[in-house]
Amino acid sequence: MDSLLIANRDLVKKTDPDRYICTLFADRDVQEFLFAIYALYNELAAIPFRTQEANLGGIRLQWWREALLASKPEINLSKDPIMQGIYKLNGQPKFNRELMLSIIDERENDLLKRQPKTIEELEKYIKNTSGAITFIALNLMDVTDEATRQACQDIALAYGLIGVLRSTRFLLNYDRILVPKSLLDRYEVSQEIFKNGKQNQSLRSIGAAITEVGESLLLKARKTQQNLERGGMPCLLLASLTGLYIKQLKRLNYDVFDLRLSQPTNWRAWVLAFNYCFKKF
Repeated sequence: MDSLLIANRDLVKKTDPDRYICTLFADRDVQEFLFAIYALYNELAAIPFRTQEANLGGIRLQWWREALLASKPEINLSKDPIMQGIYKLNGQPKFNRELMLSIIDERENDLLKRQPKTIEELEKYIKNTSGAITFIALNLMDVTDEATRQACQDIALAYGLIGVLRSTRFLLNYDRILVPKSLLDRYEVSQEIFKNGKQNQSLRSIGAAITEVGESLLLKARKTQQNLERGGMPCLLLASLTGLYIKQLKRLNYDVFDLRLSQPTNWRAWVLAFNYCFKKF
């Protein structure tokens, strides 16, 4: 197996286990490129958490922006697997470099630690990150069917919304809140109470409200699953994992501070394999 594929695959397996396992259901000839974009995507996402200085994070993001825009010979000199992945991606006509650059722009906003004001603002943030990388993947897999692409977008949004709840405890360690301010205000939860990390009924109601939005997006996507392009399954299968996480949230009574929320379920591989065989998600 190609050493570059192995290196980026292992990076994604460590930092993004959900997309890692979904990518295993993609055609072999496209897996290398999917692992390359996901490795870069997770590297960009990690930068705001590696430094408390926004300027330093901005410099690092600018470095990756310049790498995407650099000439092929310049990139090819690097031994970094993500850089080598960029080198190969830039040779792919289906790689949407502009969309990847837009993800870097959104990660620059992460450095400012802004809390979304509304659920709509949160959804826009997720579309510009999780949704954008999904479209990049669909392009590389040559999935052009509009219904499939829309379903994948809805799933990426649902996955992102549930991900916000699952990562709440982690984000608070870095003084970051992605739960919209409008929801905290509606249920009379101050930032101080939220940052205390102690569950109460108001916080459960906030968790339930966000989960409901995610569930409705999954339902919308699943209504069309019999007519969707099979080539999009590596992205569509995120719905199966999102469904598992929603069940977990409900079992824990929407306790967003429960450590078990951040742990992957042991049934992921079996559920995905079963659903893939029967073209379900």
